[in-house]
Amino acid sequence: MVDDYLRTFKGMFFDVEESEPVKSTIDQVGSVLSSIITRYGEIENEISYGTSRQDDFVDTVICLFVRKIMEQLDAINVLYSVGLFTQAQIILRSLIENIISMKFIVKEDTKKRAAAYLLEHHYQEIELGDEQFSENSNYRNELLGKGREKQFNDGYERYKKKKAAFERIIKSKEIFQQVDNDRKAKLKQKQRQKRRNNNKKNRVYIHWYEVCSNVSNFHRLMKETGYERYYQAIYGGLSFETHALNSTMDMSVDENGISLKYIRNPVGGSSTFSLACTFSMVGLEALYKYLNDGEEEKREFREFFRDYQKERDIVIHNLDMIKDTKSSKEDQENIKL
Repeated sequence: MVDDYLRTFKGMFFDVEESEPVKSTIDQVGSVLSSIITRYGEIENEISYGTSRQDDFVDTVICLFVRKIMEQLDAINVLYSVGLFTQAQIILRSLIENIISMKFIVKEDTKKRAAAYLLEHHYQEIELGDEQFSENSNYRNELLGKGREKQFNDGYERYKKKKAAFERIIKSKEIFQQVDNDRKAKLKQKQRQKRRNNNKKNRVYIHWYEVCSNVSNFHRLMKETGYERYYQAIYGGLSFETHALNSTMDMSVDENGISLKYIRNPVGGSSTFSLACTFSMVGLEALYKYLNDGEEEKREFREFFRDYQKERDIVIHNLDMIKDTKSSKEDQENIKL
């Protein structure tokens, strides 16, 4: 099915289907990403239904990470299939954050780190509720000021039930209680620091990984896991797309003047693809160590990795050969099948 806007603005959008060399390369991208996604899926099945379970609670957290990584790799694959390479950068950044977080959890003190991660979104919901339903909150004053008392009261009841349920979750496991106590201690420490610095911010924020380490931001988290060298590429280059700072990059300037690039422009896709592959392997390596697989499984993965490397390198070469959307005959001939 072709959307109406693709027909109406045919001159604006690059059609992958009309360029065999580009289509062939994108098919190769799909093949490599598919093989990686399959690996993650096999691990999820192995943990969920197989004999590799380590700890029921931690396994659940790990499986949630695995599913999210599969989802994000799938999204990158879908975007690449139509030439949306730049837009895949937004998903790539989130993918890397998930993989680094998972690697940090399985590195050491795994149970406590998994608990801190699992509880974090609950803390955020409760803290938001505390803020919204406080005596002088803007939310409260706005609703009550407009006579929407029922809406406010209904929301307040849901918040109280959520808070009570969360308190029961904390009491259900000793590891949750440890995390809760350590988190409260860290928050008090930050609040004291804020008062000493005469900081006027209303809210003190704490990241989940601060609860069980001395790591205070994602830069340090990447350093802790051994991937600090990639930080600038992720929070430098990838941030341009995330924060809408690269619209002007859709212009080309040459001896003929200024021209606009195609939407779905399949140029420059090798770096995003390469980073997705690199960090996907980081995640797989961390997972296999967590599973503590035997020699047969390690040997089988090494064989997969050798084949994967060859296919990945061919795809990176071919993506680099797409120098513009009207690839020259020479560029087309350089694309490897």
